[in-house]
Amino acid sequence: MRYLIDLDNEQYTVELQSNGHHELATIDGRPVEFVVDQPEPGVYLLLLHHRVIEVRVTGESPSSLTVTVGHRQFDLQVIDPRRRRQRGSALVSGKVELTTTIPGRVIQWLRQPGELVKEGQGVLIIEAMKMQNEIRSPKDGKVVELRVTPGQTVNPGEVLAIIE
Repeated sequence: MRYLIDLDNEQYTVELQSNGHHELATIDGRPVEFVVDQPEPGVYLLLLHHRVIEVRVTGESPSSLTVTVGHRQFDLQVIDPRRRRQRGSALVSGKVELTTTIPGRVIQWLRQPGELVKEGQGVLIIEAMKMQNEIRSPKDGKVVELRVTPGQTVNPGEVLAIIE
């Protein structure tokens, strides 16, 4: 997956590839290979160049995070270019198809048909790789249709709901 990261007002292009616990991050074209373990929610242990680095991640949303490494704290904004494009098109068109970028299982709906939703507000929760991911509305509007049910397995690109 490719992301645009804003770290302390500097932007970086980051591409992540995972192979189990082995990760490859390409940061502005420079490859960085590391091993990652998550002993508890929000805590990651990175093995990088024979050193173990503890990283703590907190935040109110997956796109706005505070990352603590040792005694240093960083504010991090994560921009998924696919969502940025979707959000821009949502402002132009009336109906928007809410899709997923990850395979998983629908856990629960947070909104029902007819309910109003604000941009960035959760619509449903999908579980993928033992983690729950909130799928958010790309725009202000109304949930007009639900296309999947709790317990159903979904694939990337599959339409989950329609927001109007």
